[in-house]
Amino acid sequence: MNVATNLIKPSPYQPRLIFDVDELKQEIERDGLLSDLVVRKQGKFYELIDGERRLRALKELGWKTTPVRVIKLADKTVRRSVYKVNKIRENYTVEEEARYFKKLTKEGMTPWEISKELNVDFHWVSAHLNIFKFSENIQKALWTGQISISHIAALESVIGRSTKEALTIIKEIINRKLTLKETKKIIHKQKEKVEDMRIKAAEKVLTKISPKVAKLRTAQDFRKAAKALNKMAKKKQEKVLTPKEKNAIETEKKRKQEEIRRREKEKKRLENLRIKEEAKKIAQRLIDKEKHRIEEEVKKEMEKTSIAELRKNLRSLTQKIKRLQKERVNLLKSKAFLLEALNFNCPHCQSACIVYKEGNRYLVKRSATVSTVPEKPDLSPTPAPLSPKRRN
Repeated sequence: MNVATNLIKPSPYQPRLIFDVDELKQEIERDGLLSDLVVRKQGKFYELIDGERRLRALKELGWKTTPVRVIKLADKTVRRSVYKVNKIRENYTVEEEARYFKKLTKEGMTPWEISKELNVDFHWVSAHLNIFKFSENIQKALWTGQISISHIAALESVIGRSTKEALTIIKEIINRKLTLKETKKIIHKQKEKVEDMRIKAAEKVLTKISPKVAKLRTAQDFRKAAKALNKMAKKKQEKVLTPKEKNAIETEKKRKQEEIRRREKEKKRLENLRIKEEAKKIAQRLIDKEKHRIEEEVKKEMEKTSIAELRKNLRSLTQKIKRLQKERVNLLKSKAFLLEALNFNCPHCQSACIVYKEGNRYLVKRSATVSTVPEKPDLSPTPAPLSPKRRN
Protein backbone atom coordinates (compact mmCIF):
# COMPACT_ATOMS: atom_id res chain seq x y z
CA MET A 1 0.00 0.00 0.00
CA ASN A 2 1.01 3.65 -0.50
CA VAL A 3 1.17 6.14 2.40
CA ALA A 4 1.83 9.89 2.42
CA THR A 5 5.43 10.55 3.45
CA ASN A 6 4.36 13.26 5.91
CA LEU A 7 2.35 10.63 7.85
CA ILE A 8 5.46 8.48 8.50
CA LYS A 9 7.35 9.36 11.70
CA PRO A 10 10.95 8.29 12.52
CA SER A 11 11.42 5.44 14.99
CA PRO A 12 12.00 6.56 18.60
CA TYR A 13 14.34 3.56 18.92
CA GLN A 14 16.69 4.63 16.10
CA PRO A 15 20.31 4.73 17.43
CA ARG A 16 21.70 6.28 14.24
CA LEU A 17 22.67 9.97 14.53
CA ILE A 18 24.21 10.58 11.09
CA PHE A 19 22.43 9.73 7.81
CA ASP A 20 24.25 10.08 4.49
CA VAL A 21 21.61 9.92 1.75
CA ASP A 22 23.33 11.53 -1.27
CA GLU A 23 24.34 8.23 -2.90
CA LEU A 24 20.97 6.68 -2.04
CA LYS A 25 19.14 9.58 -3.71
CA GLN A 26 21.04 8.96 -6.94
CA GLU A 27 20.17 5.25 -6.82
CA ILE A 28 16.46 6.01 -6.28
CA GLU A 29 16.44 8.52 -9.15
CA ARG A 30 18.07 5.94 -11.42
CA ASP A 31 16.33 2.69 -10.36
CA GLY A 32 13.36 3.79 -8.27
CA LEU A 33 12.54 2.52 -4.78
CA LEU A 34 13.53 -1.14 -4.81
CA SER A 35 12.13 -2.12 -1.40
CA ASP A 36 9.15 -0.87 0.61
CA LEU A 37 9.48 0.89 3.94
CA VAL A 38 8.46 -1.19 6.96
CA VAL A 39 6.14 0.62 9.38
CA ARG A 40 3.59 0.00 12.12
CA LYS A 41 0.34 1.89 12.69
CA GLN A 42 0.42 4.30 15.62
CA GLY A 43 -2.84 6.22 15.83
CA LYS A 44 -3.21 8.50 12.80
CA PHE A 45 0.44 8.11 11.86
CA TYR A 46 2.84 5.34 10.87
CA GLU A 47 5.99 4.68 12.90
CA LEU A 48 9.06 3.69 10.90
CA ILE A 49 10.68 0.34 11.71
CA ASP A 50 13.03 -0.09 8.75
CA GLY A 51 13.99 2.50 6.10
CA GLU A 52 15.11 5.72 7.85
CA ARG A 53 17.65 6.64 5.12
CA ARG A 54 15.18 5.81 2.35
CA LEU A 55 12.48 7.98 3.93
CA ARG A 56 14.86 10.92 4.26
CA ALA A 57 16.01 10.49 0.65
CA LEU A 58 12.41 10.31 -0.64
CA LYS A 59 11.45 13.48 1.25
CA GLU A 60 14.47 15.31 -0.19
CA LEU A 61 13.50 14.09 -3.69
CA GLY A 62 9.99 15.47 -3.18
CA TRP A 63 8.03 12.20 -3.07
CA LYS A 64 4.56 12.78 -1.64
CA THR A 65 3.71 9.10 -1.17
CA THR A 66 5.74 5.92 -0.79
CA PRO A 67 4.96 2.18 -0.77
CA VAL A 68 5.05 0.64 2.71
CA ARG A 69 4.57 -2.72 4.39
CA VAL A 70 2.55 -2.46 7.59
CA ILE A 71 3.26 -4.98 10.37
CA LYS A 72 2.14 -5.37 13.99
CA LEU A 73 4.94 -5.51 16.58
CA ALA A 74 5.25 -4.79 20.31
CA ASP A 75 7.58 -2.02 21.55
CA LYS A 76 10.12 -4.53 22.86
CA THR A 77 10.34 -6.32 19.50
CA VAL A 78 10.56 -3.03 17.59
CA ARG A 79 13.38 -1.78 19.82
CA ARG A 80 15.37 -4.98 19.28
CA SER A 81 14.63 -5.12 15.53
CA VAL A 82 15.58 -1.49 14.81
CA TYR A 83 18.86 -1.86 16.73
CA LYS A 84 19.88 -5.12 15.05
CA VAL A 85 18.81 -4.28 11.47
CA ASN A 86 20.75 -1.01 11.45
CA LYS A 87 23.83 -2.57 13.07
CA ILE A 88 23.95 -5.34 10.46
CA ARG A 89 23.92 -2.79 7.62
CA GLU A 90 26.58 -0.58 9.16
CA ASN A 91 28.14 -0.66 12.62
CA TYR A 92 27.27 2.18 14.98
CA THR A 93 29.75 4.79 16.08
CA VAL A 94 30.71 4.81 19.76
CA GLU A 95 28.70 7.98 20.30
CA GLU A 96 25.57 6.55 18.62
CA GLU A 97 25.64 3.39 20.70
CA ALA A 98 26.48 5.24 23.95
CA ARG A 99 23.67 7.79 23.53
CA TYR A 100 21.23 5.02 22.59
CA PHE A 101 22.05 3.01 25.72
CA LYS A 102 21.73 6.18 27.80
CA LYS A 103 18.30 6.85 26.26
CA LEU A 104 17.14 3.34 27.21
CA THR A 105 18.30 3.85 30.82
CA LYS A 106 16.26 7.06 30.97
CA GLU A 107 13.25 5.01 29.88
CA GLY A 108 13.79 2.80 32.94
CA MET A 109 15.91 -0.06 31.62
CA THR A 110 18.94 -1.28 33.60
CA PRO A 111 22.26 -2.08 31.87
CA TRP A 112 21.59 -5.77 32.50
CA GLU A 113 18.15 -5.56 30.85
CA ILE A 114 19.65 -3.69 27.87
CA SER A 115 22.32 -6.35 27.40
CA LYS A 116 19.77 -9.15 27.54
CA GLU A 117 17.20 -7.54 25.25
CA LEU A 118 19.69 -6.43 22.59
CA ASN A 119 21.93 -9.51 23.02
CA VAL A 120 24.98 -7.33 23.81
CA ASP A 121 27.71 -8.02 26.36
CA PHE A 122 26.92 -6.46 29.76
CA HIS A 123 30.42 -4.95 30.15
CA TRP A 124 30.12 -3.42 26.67
CA VAL A 125 26.91 -1.66 27.73
CA SER A 126 28.49 -0.54 31.04
CA ALA A 127 31.54 0.89 29.23
CA HIS A 128 29.33 3.00 26.94
CA LEU A 129 27.32 4.27 29.91
CA ASN A 130 30.40 4.96 32.08
CA ILE A 131 31.67 7.60 29.64
CA PHE A 132 28.84 9.91 30.73
CA LYS A 133 30.35 9.99 34.23
CA PHE A 134 33.09 12.23 32.84
CA SER A 135 33.12 15.75 31.42
CA GLU A 136 32.26 16.58 27.81
CA ASN A 137 35.96 16.97 26.99
CA ILE A 138 36.59 13.32 27.89
CA GLN A 139 33.44 12.28 26.01
CA LYS A 140 34.64 14.17 22.94
CA ALA A 141 38.02 12.43 23.21
CA LEU A 142 36.16 9.12 22.98
CA TRP A 143 33.93 10.27 20.09
CA THR A 144 37.01 11.43 18.11
CA GLY A 145 39.08 8.30 18.80
CA GLN A 146 41.70 9.73 21.16
CA ILE A 147 40.75 6.90 23.50
CA SER A 148 38.82 3.76 22.65
CA ILE A 149 35.79 2.16 24.22
CA SER A 150 38.08 -0.80 25.09
CA HIS A 151 40.09 1.55 27.34
CA ILE A 152 36.88 2.57 29.12
CA ALA A 153 35.87 -1.10 29.47
CA ALA A 154 39.26 -1.92 31.04
CA LEU A 155 38.75 0.94 33.52
CA GLU A 156 35.37 -0.40 34.70
CA SER A 157 36.61 -1.49 38.14
CA VAL A 158 38.56 1.78 38.60
CA ILE A 159 35.53 3.87 37.63
CA GLY A 160 33.44 1.92 40.12
CA ARG A 161 35.99 2.66 42.81
CA SER A 162 36.77 6.30 42.01
CA THR A 163 36.04 8.47 38.97
CA LYS A 164 38.91 10.80 39.97
CA GLU A 165 41.36 7.93 39.88
CA ALA A 166 39.95 6.81 36.53
CA LEU A 167 40.16 10.36 35.17
CA THR A 168 43.88 10.48 36.04
CA ILE A 169 44.49 7.27 34.07
CA ILE A 170 42.36 8.50 31.12
CA LYS A 171 44.40 11.71 30.90
CA GLU A 172 47.58 9.63 30.95
CA ILE A 173 46.20 7.45 28.14
CA ILE A 174 45.42 10.53 26.02
CA ASN A 175 48.72 12.32 26.70
CA ARG A 176 50.99 9.29 26.29
CA LYS A 177 48.79 7.56 23.65
CA LEU A 178 48.88 4.33 25.63
CA THR A 179 47.79 1.04 24.09
CA LEU A 180 45.22 -1.18 25.75
CA LYS A 181 47.95 -3.53 27.01
CA GLU A 182 49.90 -0.67 28.57
CA THR A 183 46.71 0.66 30.14
CA LYS A 184 45.95 -2.71 31.74
CA LYS A 185 49.45 -2.78 33.28
CA ILE A 186 48.87 0.65 34.84
CA ILE A 187 45.47 -0.47 36.15
CA HIS A 188 47.05 -3.60 37.68
CA LYS A 189 49.78 -1.58 39.40
CA GLN A 190 47.20 0.92 40.61
CA LYS A 191 45.11 -1.92 42.03
CA GLU A 192 48.08 -3.30 43.96
CA LYS A 193 48.88 0.17 45.27
CA VAL A 194 45.30 0.65 46.43
CA GLU A 195 45.36 -2.75 48.18
CA ASP A 196 48.56 -1.81 50.02
CA MET A 197 47.03 1.52 51.06
CA ARG A 198 43.95 -0.25 52.34
CA ILE A 199 46.02 -2.71 54.37
CA LYS A 200 48.09 0.09 55.90
CA ALA A 201 44.99 2.13 56.69
CA ALA A 202 43.38 -0.91 58.29
CA GLU A 203 46.49 -1.60 60.36
CA LYS A 204 46.48 1.98 61.69
CA VAL A 205 42.82 1.80 62.59
CA LEU A 206 43.20 -1.59 64.26
CA THR A 207 46.20 -0.35 66.27
CA LYS A 208 44.21 2.59 67.59
CA ILE A 209 41.08 0.65 68.31
CA SER A 210 42.51 -2.58 69.64
CA PRO A 211 46.24 -2.99 70.18
CA LYS A 212 45.63 -6.58 71.17
CA VAL A 213 45.40 -9.32 68.59
CA ALA A 214 41.82 -10.23 67.82
CA LYS A 215 40.79 -13.66 69.05
CA LEU A 216 39.75 -16.16 66.43
CA ARG A 217 36.64 -17.94 67.57
CA THR A 218 34.64 -19.34 64.67
CA ALA A 219 35.72 -21.38 61.63
CA GLN A 220 34.92 -18.38 59.45
CA ASP A 221 37.33 -16.21 61.50
CA PHE A 222 40.10 -18.74 60.98
CA ARG A 223 39.40 -18.93 57.22
CA LYS A 224 39.53 -15.14 56.89
CA ALA A 225 42.74 -14.94 58.91
CA ALA A 226 44.33 -17.73 56.87
CA LYS A 227 43.38 -16.01 53.65
CA ALA A 228 44.84 -12.68 54.79
CA LEU A 229 48.04 -14.31 56.10
CA ASN A 230 48.47 -16.33 52.93
CA LYS A 231 48.17 -13.14 50.88
CA MET A 232 50.72 -11.33 53.03
CA ALA A 233 53.06 -14.34 52.89
CA LYS A 234 52.94 -14.35 49.09
CA LYS A 235 53.81 -10.66 48.92
CA LYS A 236 56.72 -11.04 51.35
CA GLN A 237 57.93 -14.10 49.51
CA GLU A 238 57.85 -12.26 46.18
CA LYS A 239 60.08 -9.53 47.62
CA VAL A 240 62.84 -11.93 48.64
CA LEU A 241 62.71 -14.18 45.59
CA THR A 242 65.65 -14.30 43.21
CA PRO A 243 65.03 -13.72 39.47
CA LYS A 244 65.54 -17.43 38.87
CA GLU A 245 62.93 -18.37 41.48
CA LYS A 246 60.54 -15.78 40.09
CA ASN A 247 60.95 -17.24 36.60
CA ALA A 248 60.33 -20.72 37.97
CA ILE A 249 57.15 -19.56 39.72
CA GLU A 250 56.03 -17.72 36.59
CA THR A 251 56.70 -20.82 34.50
CA GLU A 252 54.71 -22.99 36.91
CA LYS A 253 51.92 -20.44 36.88
CA LYS A 254 51.83 -20.47 33.07
CA ARG A 255 51.88 -24.26 33.09
CA LYS A 256 48.89 -24.37 35.43
CA GLN A 257 47.06 -21.82 33.32
CA GLU A 258 47.82 -23.84 30.20
CA GLU A 259 46.60 -26.96 31.97
CA ILE A 260 43.39 -25.18 32.95
CA ARG A 261 42.91 -23.98 29.37
CA ARG A 262 43.59 -27.49 28.09
CA ARG A 263 41.04 -28.96 30.49
CA GLU A 264 38.50 -26.32 29.54
CA LYS A 265 39.13 -27.03 25.86
CA GLU A 266 38.76 -30.76 26.45
CA LYS A 267 35.62 -30.16 28.49
CA LYS A 268 34.23 -28.01 25.71
CA ARG A 269 35.15 -30.65 23.13
CA LEU A 270 33.42 -33.36 25.13
CA GLU A 271 30.41 -31.14 25.61
CA ASN A 272 30.24 -30.45 21.87
CA LEU A 273 30.61 -34.18 21.24
CA ARG A 274 27.81 -34.89 23.69
CA ILE A 275 25.62 -32.29 22.01
CA LYS A 276 26.38 -33.78 18.59
CA GLU A 277 25.55 -37.28 19.82
CA GLU A 278 22.34 -35.99 21.37
CA ALA A 279 21.51 -34.21 18.13
CA LYS A 280 22.15 -37.43 16.19
CA LYS A 281 19.83 -39.35 18.51
CA ILE A 282 17.12 -36.74 18.14
CA ALA A 283 17.59 -36.71 14.37
CA GLN A 284 17.41 -40.52 14.29
CA ARG A 285 14.22 -40.48 16.35
CA LEU A 286 12.72 -37.97 13.95
CA ILE A 287 13.84 -40.07 10.97
CA ASP A 288 12.35 -43.24 12.54
CA LYS A 289 9.14 -41.39 13.29
CA GLU A 290 8.95 -40.08 9.73
CA LYS A 291 9.81 -43.52 8.36
CA HIS A 292 7.03 -45.12 10.42
CA ARG A 293 4.60 -42.47 9.21
CA ILE A 294 5.59 -43.10 5.57
CA GLU A 295 5.29 -46.87 6.04
CA GLU A 296 1.81 -46.45 7.48
CA GLU A 297 0.81 -44.26 4.55
CA VAL A 298 2.25 -46.77 2.07
CA LYS A 299 0.46 -49.61 3.86
CA LYS A 300 -2.84 -47.76 3.69
CA GLU A 301 -2.23 -46.94 0.05
CA MET A 302 -1.38 -50.59 -0.69
CA GLU A 303 -4.55 -51.72 1.07
CA LYS A 304 -6.54 -49.29 -1.04
CA THR A 305 -4.72 -50.50 -4.17
CA SER A 306 -5.25 -54.17 -3.23
CA ILE A 307 -8.99 -53.67 -2.80
CA ALA A 308 -9.18 -51.83 -6.10
CA GLU A 309 -7.12 -54.56 -7.77
CA LEU A 310 -9.37 -57.28 -6.32
CA ARG A 311 -12.43 -55.48 -7.59
CA LYS A 312 -10.81 -55.16 -11.00
CA ASN A 313 -9.89 -58.89 -11.01
CA LEU A 314 -13.41 -59.79 -9.89
CA ARG A 315 -14.88 -57.82 -12.77
CA SER A 316 -12.45 -59.50 -15.15
CA LEU A 317 -13.33 -62.98 -13.85
CA THR A 318 -17.04 -62.22 -14.08
CA GLN A 319 -16.59 -61.22 -17.70
CA LYS A 320 -14.54 -64.38 -18.39
CA ILE A 321 -17.23 -66.56 -16.77
CA LYS A 322 -19.89 -64.92 -18.92
CA ARG A 323 -17.76 -65.44 -22.01
CA LEU A 324 -17.09 -69.10 -21.10
CA GLN A 325 -20.77 -69.71 -20.45
CA LYS A 326 -21.50 -68.26 -23.85
CA GLU A 327 -18.83 -70.49 -25.44
CA ARG A 328 -20.27 -73.47 -23.58
CA VAL A 329 -23.66 -72.85 -25.09
CA ASN A 330 -22.05 -72.59 -28.50
CA LEU A 331 -20.06 -75.80 -27.91
CA LEU A 332 -23.19 -77.64 -26.85
CA LYS A 333 -24.82 -76.56 -30.07
CA SER A 334 -21.77 -77.71 -32.03
CA LYS A 335 -21.74 -80.99 -30.11
CA ALA A 336 -25.36 -81.70 -30.98
CA PHE A 337 -24.61 -81.03 -34.61
CA LEU A 338 -21.56 -83.28 -34.61
CA LEU A 339 -23.47 -86.04 -32.82
CA GLU A 340 -25.86 -86.14 -35.72
CA ALA A 341 -23.38 -85.64 -38.54
CA LEU A 342 -20.17 -87.38 -37.53
CA ASN A 343 -21.07 -90.72 -35.88
CA PHE A 344 -19.12 -93.69 -37.21
CA ASN A 345 -17.80 -97.17 -36.33
CA CYS A 346 -14.54 -96.66 -34.48
CA PRO A 347 -11.76 -98.91 -35.83
CA HIS A 348 -10.20 -99.00 -32.33
CA CYS A 349 -13.12 -100.19 -30.23
CA GLN A 350 -15.37 -101.54 -32.96
CA SER A 351 -18.25 -99.51 -31.48
CA ALA A 352 -20.39 -96.57 -32.51
CA CYS A 353 -18.45 -93.34 -31.69
CA ILE A 354 -18.86 -89.72 -32.44
CA VAL A 355 -16.38 -86.92 -33.17
CA TYR A 356 -17.04 -83.43 -31.84
CA LYS A 357 -15.07 -80.21 -31.40
CA GLU A 358 -14.31 -78.29 -28.22
CA GLY A 359 -12.34 -75.14 -28.91
CA ASN A 360 -9.40 -76.06 -31.09
CA ARG A 361 -9.58 -79.78 -30.21
CA TYR A 362 -11.44 -82.75 -31.81
CA LEU A 363 -12.67 -85.36 -29.34
CA VAL A 364 -13.98 -88.96 -29.86
CA LYS A 365 -16.60 -90.46 -27.56
CA ARG A 366 -18.37 -93.83 -27.58
CA SER A 367 -22.09 -93.43 -27.95
CA ALA A 368 -24.85 -96.04 -27.82
CA THR A 369 -27.70 -93.63 -28.28
CA VAL A 370 -26.96 -92.35 -31.76
CA SER A 371 -27.39 -94.27 -34.90
CA THR A 372 -24.22 -95.17 -36.66
CA VAL A 373 -23.70 -93.75 -40.10
CA PRO A 374 -22.73 -96.66 -42.36
CA GLU A 375 -19.31 -96.43 -43.86
CA LYS A 376 -19.17 -95.93 -47.60
CA PRO A 377 -16.60 -97.76 -49.63
CA ASP A 378 -13.72 -95.45 -50.38
CA LEU A 379 -11.41 -96.28 -53.29
CA SER A 380 -9.08 -93.36 -52.51
CA PRO A 381 -5.78 -93.96 -50.72
CA THR A 382 -6.21 -94.56 -47.02
CA PRO A 383 -5.19 -91.48 -45.04
CA ALA A 384 -2.89 -91.65 -42.02
CA PRO A 385 -4.76 -92.93 -38.97
CA LEU A 386 -6.20 -90.20 -36.69
CA SER A 387 -4.92 -90.27 -33.13
CA PRO A 388 -7.72 -88.60 -31.25
CA LYS A 389 -7.90 -88.22 -27.51
CA ARG A 390 -10.37 -90.66 -26.05
CA ARG A 391 -12.88 -89.39 -23.54
CA ASN A 392 -14.91 -91.80 -21.44
